[in-house]
Amino acid sequence: MLHRNLLPACLVGAAVVVMASPARAADALLPTEVAKIAKHTVVRIEPAIGGSGSGVVIGRYREKGQNTYVVLTAAHVVKATDDEYQIISPWPVVGNQREKIKIDNRDIQKLPGLDLALVRFCSDREYQVATLGNSDFASEGAGVYIAGFPSPGAAIKRRIFQFTGALVSSRLDGEAVQSDSDSGPIEGGYAVVYTNVTRAGMSGGAVFDVAGRVVAIHGLGDRELSEMARGQQSGTETSAGSVGDKTGFNLGIPISTFLKAMPKAPQLIGARYDSSQPNGFIGTRTAANPGSNPVMTEQVRSMNMNQEEDADNDMVSDPVNQRSNPSRPSDRRAF
Repeated sequence: MLHRNLLPACLVGAAVVVMASPARAADALLPTEVAKIAKHTVVRIEPAIGGSGSGVVIGRYREKGQNTYVVLTAAHVVKATDDEYQIISPWPVVGNQREKIKIDNRDIQKLPGLDLALVRFCSDREYQVATLGNSDFASEGAGVYIAGFPSPGAAIKRRIFQFTGALVSSRLDGEAVQSDSDSGPIEGGYAVVYTNVTRAGMSGGAVFDVAGRVVAIHGLGDRELSEMARGQQSGTETSAGSVGDKTGFNLGIPISTFLKAMPKAPQLIGARYDSSQPNGFIGTRTAANPGSNPVMTEQVRSMNMNQEEDADNDMVSDPVNQRSNPSRPSDRRAF
């Protein structure tokens, strides 16, 4: 639950505007347009010791003359209290130079019972804020895009922005079987299942609908059980050696789950929420731009893992060398 006495001093008594869109349907955008939104809102999260992750900027307010931005991510990305984290920012509104910003543990708030966390950072630069969407419309067959920064692989040896498109394949919270204790979301709140390409390092990244709104936070990749795991008794843990290849199904936590857990968050952090239904399908652009050429789903699939950035055009500045006033935590918790 969000309490006013946990907010930064600048928010107590301050007017923060949450922007809500009309109830009319939101037109689908071209994949390249959604990718642009993602590139300007999705961040890298780098720990000093543990595994890396991603996140998405969902809020902004003013504190001590600076913009304070709020990132939504998976809690397991920032789980270590004794680790040091830094955020690699998204592209700013002007230019394409990302910045490294150190994060204090007091600027991290984990949501009880959910694999979600809020992280804030301060900057004198202007960054775009992603709009939250109605995740109830992210049902089976709905088109979704995922953006994040996967860990290096055999060919791509550095963390770069990746943008993949596919479909929602199932909702774990959509139906229940009588007397079935396994019905509903799984541990951490995961309930949206999709077939997008994902990899380690993309946890905490945004799941966008076809209109470019964030409808879930990615965090899990389903894997085959090995024969060892199949033979184990129910309730025992599966060792790392007993986990098989990825099945192709991946999971995210719906934005509706976040809003139910923190109903006052949008007003307090300056988030934008659009409850309207998306109008259109993945890879198409609807009535707002009838003259545009549609891109079919199979063409979108062929874009998976191909959104590589050129190092010369995606520079990262060091706040120690570039800025005299890096992000600093306030005396109070961020939220």
